Amino acid sequence: MKYLFIFAHPDDESVACAGTIKQLVDAGDTVALCMTTDAAAGEIHRDKLSKEERAFLPTEIRTKELHAACMHLGVSDCVQLGYPDGGISNNDVWGRLTSDIIGVIDTITPDVLVTFDHDGWYYHLDHVGTSLATTKACHQAEHQVGMLLFACFRPSPEVGKQKWQYAFDGHDASTHRVLVADTRHKLQALDLHASQNLAIPKQMVKEITPHYEYYRVGFMKDGFSPGRLFEKMA
Repeated sequence: MKYLFIFAHPDDESVACAGTIKQLVDAGDTVALCMTTDAAAGEIHRDKLSKEERAFLPTEIRTKELHAACMHLGVSDCVQLGYPDGGISNNDVWGRLTSDIIGVIDTITPDVLVTFDHDGWYYHLDHVGTSLATTKACHQAEHQVGMLLFACFRPSPEVGKQKWQYAFDGHDASTHRVLVADTRHKLQALDLHASQNLAIPKQMVKEITPHYEYYRVGFMKDGFSPGRLFEKMA
């Protein structure tokens, strides 16, 4: 099958779905990735970079890291739409962004589409806008996907609770989960985003075992299955 993951920034794919992506590719499936922003406004930890890399612009640094992570995970195609980082607006969601994502869907023709949940994980507006535009595009595209899944990344009660405790009530509405059998690939993908502070996601991978990646069905054709990797939750 063919899977298309649509997120906002480099590292989103590795934080929530690296284990899923790697296992899909290893099973012979095709995985493509679309990033909606130019990643120009994110905080860069230059002390973790080489002397040469420190001179690059943030968008150059993060794009390079994204391509390295895609190569590691086996992503076949990576599309970057180039919207201003931190600037996805309501007008974008109801206009050009949705149209651009429709174009990506009709070009790649995925069986399964994956994006943020509508909360944007922690109410990041680029994430929320990308989720809403992808949902609209899913229903308006000429190519009809078999399933739309929302990636449900949540800091666990043990890790990151203080930082995001205002955002979560402990309710988990996930419908499917993927067991990440070998977490080394996910940790390596996270490490490839060296300019970013990913201490909390890394800690979750290392300390919470077994490690699962969670999803919720947004849309599914009658009788469609996302594949054996996705375990249906009770």
